[in-house]
Amino acid sequence: MAEFTVDPRIEAASVWIGELSLCQVRLQKDARFPWLVLLPRRAGLTELTELSEAEHAQLRADLHVAEQMVRRAAEVMGQPVTKLNIANLGNIVAQLHIHVIARHPHDAAWPGPVWGYGIPESYDASSLQLLEARLRKVLE
Repeated sequence: MAEFTVDPRIEAASVWIGELSLCQVRLQKDARFPWLVLLPRRAGLTELTELSEAEHAQLRADLHVAEQMVRRAAEVMGQPVTKLNIANLGNIVAQLHIHVIARHPHDAAWPGPVWGYGIPESYDASSLQLLEARLRKVLE
């Protein structure tokens, strides 16, 4: 049986935050948006329909926690949350992953999608460290 690994493109564009019941949680390296990525820890998955009924239930629970986490991220980043975008695209990276993004009318891409909009902005080291700590606290 194949072992779960993170696609190198996802790994390069995000920071590991922790583990939920089914998913690994990663923070997208783009300081413009409070943005998490959930990766179900199952090897070779590309579609939501490949998850079992039990895994779907775990994913829904993980999404609930991720919503709390992304709201916490937005708070730390000083950004309001008007809408949460939850999406599973996979057009560039086929590995099953779910984006959870806090949005508001004054964010860089509003009202359009965040994908392909502008150039990602890096977190400064202290902001990233604070954000990681606050997000991991939600997992405790």
